[in-house]
Amino acid sequence: MPKTLINGIMLFIILALSFAVKAQDNVLPETALDRQIQSFREDPVIKHAGWGLWVKELGAENPLASINENLSLVPASSQKIIPTATALLIFGSDFQYQTILQYSGEVDRRGVLKGNLYIRGSGDPTLGSASMDDSLALPRVLDFFMKALKEKGIKSIDGHIIADETVFDDEMVPRKWLWEDIGNYFGAGSSGFTINENEYTVFFEAGTSEGSPAKVLRTEPEVHGMRFINQVTTGPRGSGDQVYIFGAPFQSERTLTGTVPLGSTDFPVRGSLPDPPLFFANALKDHLTANNIRVKGEAFSMRTAQISQIATTESRQDIAAWHSPPLSAIVERTNMISVNTYAENLIKTIGYHFSGKGTLDAGLEAVKKFWEEKGLEWDGIKLHDGSGLSPSNRLTVKHLGWMLAFIAEEKQFERLLESLPKAGHSGSIARQFRGTPSEGVLRAKSGFLSNVRSYAGYTILENGNKAVFAFIINDYHGSPAAMRNKMVLLMDAITRHPGTANH
Repeated sequence: MPKTLINGIMLFIILALSFAVKAQDNVLPETALDRQIQSFREDPVIKHAGWGLWVKELGAENPLASINENLSLVPASSQKIIPTATALLIFGSDFQYQTILQYSGEVDRRGVLKGNLYIRGSGDPTLGSASMDDSLALPRVLDFFMKALKEKGIKSIDGHIIADETVFDDEMVPRKWLWEDIGNYFGAGSSGFTINENEYTVFFEAGTSEGSPAKVLRTEPEVHGMRFINQVTTGPRGSGDQVYIFGAPFQSERTLTGTVPLGSTDFPVRGSLPDPPLFFANALKDHLTANNIRVKGEAFSMRTAQISQIATTESRQDIAAWHSPPLSAIVERTNMISVNTYAENLIKTIGYHFSGKGTLDAGLEAVKKFWEEKGLEWDGIKLHDGSGLSPSNRLTVKHLGWMLAFIAEEKQFERLLESLPKAGHSGSIARQFRGTPSEGVLRAKSGFLSNVRSYAGYTILENGNKAVFAFIINDYHGSPAAMRNKMVLLMDAITRHPGTANH
């Protein structure tokens, strides 16, 4: 063989080996996240599922993981990140709602109001909510307005009491919500005059044996005109709340089905108020009457006043204003406890702010324009509510992750972060991640519907950098608890990722 050919072959071999060694040097070591992703991919329970994962270290150019990032999926309650983050960015954390006590006509020298008493709502989701804070409880709200009347010198009212909910439309429940949801507390929807989180509690006494009828004892608070068709029976001891309440907005009849556990004597089940503003007008009338302020007229919402042809166009004068907690506290309850009503009110508030229309459509359109102006591509997003309760909603993991990464650079970031459940400590992930690197570090908004699980939030990598993630799965096989545990393992692997700064 010619010497020149031998030398050429040797040179080729040397160069090939050099390139191979160099390529080997550029191969990143496999991480715990890589292994968990592969294990998840191979799990037979997701054989027919749709799922996506997007993980990005803040400040890095490329994501740490990107699987089905453009697949539109049902997000469930992880979607609440959208109205809460958007509201914080638009209004700021100190924003407050106002509910204003007003009157029409005149107050004569004897303290008689010759006109109507109005309470004008602004969409405050916290009004009368003892669950939010005891200082907001319904009796305190009623006392506040009663004392304001007495300070004004009003001793009796010749007109009507009218709760004004017209800042929002009358479509309390989004059209894509399920019939089996809307009679229950989590399907309460939104109202321009939201009160007590638009819910009531019905109490049951179980029968003496399994299968025997359960008795309705009372509701708290009392709801004027409420009628029950009670089909609830007694289930096994310890079986918990298996009651479903069926009924539509503005209809006072409710059908109760399912079971309460054997041995329960005062068992609570929460339902959605049929007509929140009408409920409050009646409650205020009863409270004033009980405290020696005579009310000659009737209680109305603006909707029922118009049906009854009660004039409501007269000029009004303000007496007092009730202020909500700051928006930061509202956002925290929305995300930490996952209150659907709060998210729906926030969406309509955003719509009213931009267009003067307190409707779901106006709110969703305003949210779309807001994020498009920030640079988010809206293709693949189809929203039908603010809360994520509708199974018709669609988002991608990249959309959620992008929003989280964006707000992480804004001054409202800490407020959003504090609103998200903390791993091993609070909210929906209080019992997960204990004893792992993610405990007390990872924060995420979870979502859960039938065959849907989702998580989106933040964690801190091993190198100390923050990372955002979004993880959604639809139509998996097996129990929700088993899927939750698999997702927890993968999310904890995100926290254990070394980060790009180590490579």
